[in-house]
Amino acid sequence: MAQASYSAEQLAIRQQENSMISPGRLRPAPGKQDLHDRYWPPVTPFGGLGGDLARFLALPVSGQASALVALRHDPDEHGRVLHEYLSVIYAYLFGYRDGPCTDATDDDLEISILTGKITLERELVDYWLADRPIPDFINQLDAADYLDEFAESNPGVTHPLFDFLRDEATNDQIARFLQCEVVRNEVVDDEVALLVTGLQGSQKAVTAANLWDECGRGRLENFHTYWLRELLQATEGWESLTQFRMTFPWFARITSNVFAALLTRPAHKLMAYGCFLLSESWVEPHFRRILDGMERAGITDNGIRIYFAAHVAIDPRHSRELSDGIRAQRPLLTPAKVQQVVRGAHLASAAGVWQFDRMLGYLRSFPD
Repeated sequence: MAQASYSAEQLAIRQQENSMISPGRLRPAPGKQDLHDRYWPPVTPFGGLGGDLARFLALPVSGQASALVALRHDPDEHGRVLHEYLSVIYAYLFGYRDGPCTDATDDDLEISILTGKITLERELVDYWLADRPIPDFINQLDAADYLDEFAESNPGVTHPLFDFLRDEATNDQIARFLQCEVVRNEVVDDEVALLVTGLQGSQKAVTAANLWDECGRGRLENFHTYWLRELLQATEGWESLTQFRMTFPWFARITSNVFAALLTRPAHKLMAYGCFLLSESWVEPHFRRILDGMERAGITDNGIRIYFAAHVAIDPRHSRELSDGIRAQRPLLTPAKVQQVVRGAHLASAAGVWQFDRMLGYLRSFPD
């Protein structure tokens, strides 16, 4: 029997003819509806700008810059101001109910927020992270090979925080770390969605595939953020997380704020890609240690462990795909754009070390 032949047009249509969202995927699995009924992320409605931030935003740009320079002698206070202010601004940009102007527009306030954002981000990226020299690359293939090696050798991979969680942390210390992890990762699907915009070709394809995974490949109960819901449900942690946010340590926001800073400035798009590649490469070695620490502490509930166990399996593939996206990229990246990707990975490493150093000290300060 002669095999049917199809035109290029027909093949294209057949490839996308069937929906990837069947009706059943839009309904939660039995017994899990209660978790979908809760607002996500688990934040309270916006209650107004803090006085310090309001006064900062009211300053002219030169006054804002001077105020930040005056804090440089005290790295921790400098970091606290940067990250606490930026966390409010990113809540606005992501559009959830804990951010200003997410229910109604306010032109004057939004103009001041965006002006302050630029000043704060300039201080964050150009000064606070203190870039070290990075190797020069012209060819995107050489850069991808370098990033694969850097992903395994950068100082964040074997940071002692994760050996501490594996070998020493008490149940209370692990519980506090998990609260910080929920907040750090609660809008990761939106972060990846922002990364998709503005990319080209294979880099867009691999990032969109990553987003599809973040969204459970269309199944609500497999959203990666749903696994965080399960963690909160298993630990009865919904209300305690709300209370914890009142004293949430500023340094637990470092990596997510740096990623948001790169994502929301068009000229930094490829730095955001490099930042994400490096962050994804950390997941498997870090999460294995976290899981081992849970095992040692007798934390075996699947609802608590699933977020970490699933990412140990998934994220090494994501990291490979992101580096392959650089190798296959067309149009070819210019040398300047190649350098942006590499710089983004180095910024992620610097941000991670800042965060991990302070998180380790914070957890060690807990009473035995």
